Amino acid sequence: MSSVSKDKGRRSVQKSGVSQEEKLCGKQACKIQWCLAKRGHKEHLCQPYIDEWKLCCEKVRAAAAAEGYSGDGT
Repeated sequence: MSSVSKDKGRRSVQKSGVSQEEKLCGKQACKIQWCLAKRGHKEHLCQPYIDEWKLCCEKVRAAAAAEGYSGDGT
């Protein structure tokens, strides 16, 4: 199932079942794809964008883990 949303004048389709990382780090992922396309798919030339995306994913996972933490040891 998908839903259509309108954000900043752009129309986008969001699929249900999309991970939080995909939702919140999509901008960084797009930067990686753009960089790779412009630089002949040479990853080492796009490493700063890859590092930025990995950091975003780590932050999302950490926030999700913190939300799931009950604080009472269970």
